[in-house]
Amino acid sequence: MPIVQELKRRNVIKVAIAYAIVAWLLIEVTATTFPMLRLPDWTATFVTVLLMIGFPVALIFAWAFEITPEGIKLEKDVDRSQSITHITGRKIDYLIIAALSIALVFFAFTHDWRGEEGQDADSTADKSIAVLAFTDLSPEGDQEYFSDGISEELLNVLAKIPGLRVAARTSSFQFKGQNRDVIDIGQQLNVALVLEGSVRKAGLQIRITAQLVDASNGFHLWSETYDRELVNIFAVQDEIAAAIVGALKEHLGLQVAAVPRVIAAANTEAHETYLRGRYLVVQRTTVTLEGAVREFEKAIALDPDYALAHAELAMAILLLRRYGDMNLTEAITKATPHVERAMALDPTLAEAHAATGFVFWEQRNPGKALTHFRHAIRINPNYAIVHNWIAIVLGGQLGRYAESFAATETALRLDPLSIPGRVDYVFALIDRNRLDEAALAMEKLASIAPVKYAQVRGVLTSLGGKWANVILGYLDGLRIDPEIAGSRLVMHYYFAAIGLEKEALAIRDTPLLTTLWFLGKPEDAVTIVEARLVDDPLSRTASALGIALAGAGDYARARPILEEMWQRSGERVTLALFRTHDAAALIAIRRDAGEEGGIDELVAAIKDNVRRLHEAGIIRTGLLSDANYEEGLADFLVGEREKGLALIAKGAEDGYFIMPRLAYLQALYDDPGFAPIRAGQEARQKRERDRFLNIVCNDNPYAAVWQPEEGTCERFAATAGN
Repeated sequence: MPIVQELKRRNVIKVAIAYAIVAWLLIEVTATTFPMLRLPDWTATFVTVLLMIGFPVALIFAWAFEITPEGIKLEKDVDRSQSITHITGRKIDYLIIAALSIALVFFAFTHDWRGEEGQDADSTADKSIAVLAFTDLSPEGDQEYFSDGISEELLNVLAKIPGLRVAARTSSFQFKGQNRDVIDIGQQLNVALVLEGSVRKAGLQIRITAQLVDASNGFHLWSETYDRELVNIFAVQDEIAAAIVGALKEHLGLQVAAVPRVIAAANTEAHETYLRGRYLVVQRTTVTLEGAVREFEKAIALDPDYALAHAELAMAILLLRRYGDMNLTEAITKATPHVERAMALDPTLAEAHAATGFVFWEQRNPGKALTHFRHAIRINPNYAIVHNWIAIVLGGQLGRYAESFAATETALRLDPLSIPGRVDYVFALIDRNRLDEAALAMEKLASIAPVKYAQVRGVLTSLGGKWANVILGYLDGLRIDPEIAGSRLVMHYYFAAIGLEKEALAIRDTPLLTTLWFLGKPEDAVTIVEARLVDDPLSRTASALGIALAGAGDYARARPILEEMWQRSGERVTLALFRTHDAAALIAIRRDAGEEGGIDELVAAIKDNVRRLHEAGIIRTGLLSDANYEEGLADFLVGEREKGLALIAKGAEDGYFIMPRLAYLQALYDDPGFAPIRAGQEARQKRERDRFLNIVCNDNPYAAVWQPEEGTCERFAATAGN
């Protein structure tokens, strides 16, 4: 057709193709980069509209004008014999090829980036929601526990919907009272939608207002106000949940067969008491946990068949062992009946399985603990804290380190502002020597938990044997908050590592066993363990008695304990149940009895643990654990002396502390090849001790929260430079 031929001659078709490719590329670039630059949504739309308007203009220009050696002219003014449209056409061909190449590279890059970095985008970020703490608008302002409870129960209902990622309470409640921009909150939590609202409660009248907001632009997608009598709060919550799910179906395309129901109590009073307990338990202090236990007990007294209250009471009791003065025997004895009652009342309750797993975990039964934790996750895939517990059980007790790290990542994705979750993740990266990633992940702590940031920074900068940095980091944390739980415990054994015995023993009334081993006092460790077991027979120190006795040279008493631990561990070495030092002690005990049989299996178990560490990328260069040291010790114990000593030396150079005066390691201490390793450790101890004392003995910056013991600085001044 003449018109088609003329379009080809004038390069109109090629211009159309080139324009379309370049325009598509520009649209894709703006769609990708403008949100990253936080430009308004209309800017990308404006570019698209502008390019669409330009398309017919470009075609008209190509038809009416021609490029000549003298410049651009109207096509009718160009002599056909002098036309160079064929040359211009080839240039446009090159442009098309170049544009296609750039487009392919861009597509490959963005596809790969979205596939790796934004893997959650399709599966989670696009189908995700955060439930913020509802504002208490009650006349007296004394119903915060109730408004928090309404929010949390709606969160728990949404968390059970398949295919929907729900930000955990820890993260979404971080913004309570801050009046932050919803778009900023969405970016912080990596969610598509935000549910916010308020509660006004006066007597038996309640008004609940809720609104669903698009976190990408702040537009309200749905809102409703519910004025009800406080006769059946559960029906109101179910009504709100059903409305929210309806909005989610519309805006996210979720397929929800049935809306999960709020777990009801027999009466409103029991429910309110339960809400007060939940409000207290999440604060994780001794006082609030004790208060939570009392509230849950009241809720059960009002409704003996309240399964959720039984489960939460059990977990609050077990947490008191960690945050309060309750010992393990007392905690398990008190928690177990409530765990059993919760399971009997409602075996489909995620919290019942979480509490049951918690008890088994404390009883050092990781197999059953993991079974119940996984069951809780099947019921509620967004149960972030249980993902954290799974990570600890898998890593410490079962030695499944790669799976443990995956669970840690999942927990942090669900609860991105969780302080324990982020700390665990940073330490997991440090263990793998992924230090740049650890430093980047740690920065988030600076704003949400400055104390933890100071502590973790101290650990991160301590690698390679700079042990004093850990103490300085924890002292920095104490300056921010002198009452922070656990700060002094970590300094306890680091003081011992740098040879400050008086400082190590002064931190707490009863020394940690690790501290005594670092100080070369295994006999004192035995005394303390035996005293603890009198008051707390189920204590985890029961297993520590075996290694303490072996360290002190009491092999006769140590052997039955260590043999039982070996059997209970499934004849497997891990980081918690039966460790490399437990295996080394049992090897020494069997050899002392003239029994070489069974030694190879213990050595093989140590090496299998090292293999699993390496497969998970773990190097664990640090004070308490090191894969090189553990592998080297295994080699040394089976007679591969030179290879073993070389690996032990490597572990010591990287910062592992080799404990002195342990009877079961006497063969290592006596080996001439160990002497330079010991000398190197002693030199490091002195270097780190002098470096630390040079800071705190001269205008001590930590004087308000910590002071060296009497005489320490005087001795340092007398020996400085020696």
